[in-house]
Amino acid sequence: MTARGTLKTRLAIAAALLVTLFVGRLWGASGRWELNQLLQTAALRGNLLEIHAALLGAQVSLCNADFDETNRRLEDARGFVERAGTRLSNTGLNDELLQRQLTGFSAGIDEARRLAARLSQGADRAAGVQGSVLPVKISEKP
Repeated sequence: MTARGTLKTRLAIAAALLVTLFVGRLWGASGRWELNQLLQTAALRGNLLEIHAALLGAQVSLCNADFDETNRRLEDARGFVERAGTRLSNTGLNDELLQRQLTGFSAGIDEARRLAARLSQGADRAAGVQGSVLPVKISEKP
């Protein structure tokens, strides 16, 4: 009778340990998923900041009349937009604000590239007709 009692006690202890491990695993996994979502959202917002920085750099290059650098920076921004779009679709977030921001950035980059190309062509035509009419780069001293 005592052997049967100790066997039942051992089985009860083993079952309690298994239940405790299972509950602990579930509890830990729930927090990990939320943390993972927060990390992915932060990385996506970081991509949006990279896009913004690339567009600001393109604006500075345009003010310096450096059209090659402007195009390079706009291409960098285009790559950041694509990477952010991929990250947004991979995270499974249904954030309409971020999706609209990415769409707006993409449309703005396309428009900026068209305007920079027209400005470059106009500057090239003006330089061919009247000589150099482009402003001196800010980084250059007269």
